[in-house]
Amino acid sequence: MMLLSGLPSFDRRAPHYESHAALQREVAVWLAEWLPEKIAAPALELGAGTGLFTRHLAARTHRLAACDIAPRMVAIGRATLPAVAWSVADAGHPPGPPGYQSVFSCSLMQWVPDPLAAFRAWHRLAAPGARMVSGWFIQGTLDGFYAVCPDAVPFRWRTGDEWIELLHESGWRTVRSETGVFTRHHASAAAMLREMHNAGTVVPCRLGAGHLRRVLRRYDESNRGHDGVPTTFACLRVEAVRS
Repeated sequence: MMLLSGLPSFDRRAPHYESHAALQREVAVWLAEWLPEKIAAPALELGAGTGLFTRHLAARTHRLAACDIAPRMVAIGRATLPAVAWSVADAGHPPGPPGYQSVFSCSLMQWVPDPLAAFRAWHRLAAPGARMVSGWFIQGTLDGFYAVCPDAVPFRWRTGDEWIELLHESGWRTVRSETGVFTRHHASAAAMLREMHNAGTVVPCRLGAGHLRRVLRRYDESNRGHDGVPTTFACLRVEAVRS
């Protein structure tokens, strides 16, 4: 998920993550539309979490390695998908050895402090001609909330074009790319923030309780509809080849 303030707490939230990860599950299904029927092995997934996207990968290949920086997430993934080779590793320092034919990630890259370095690290581990299918959140995510609360913007969100440029700079050649917009509806903005918090992110605590309440009230008043309060998330999916 996206960061509002502070650092993500995926490890601490791991036991309850999947019950609050409806958006991540929806994005995983969307990204899986671009998977081949048979994934070339060996394959590597970065930022696998508890395995929401890993399930789609494991059904298409017999040699899959999956890693995540959160040990509790990895433990849950290993228990759920024991045939996958799980490990605790940062996406910027992926596990070897080199020679992966396929590389994947889902809902990860918006978190990575230095995405160019990460893409280059993946490139070094991938075999010539290896395929990458990856998706992550981009500019346009939470725009409605940030419009009434600009102080909550966690970082400068990159556009899809900026992300594609980083991929090309790191040695990956884009085969296709597409942006999707996902909308979640909640009873209130406070319920939206609770869902995000329970999925591992944190609420914008630096705003102060009183300021936050006023912001949430303004957001509810300006956005409430028949289905509740909508929140939009923009996601980029990319298929690329290692050049």
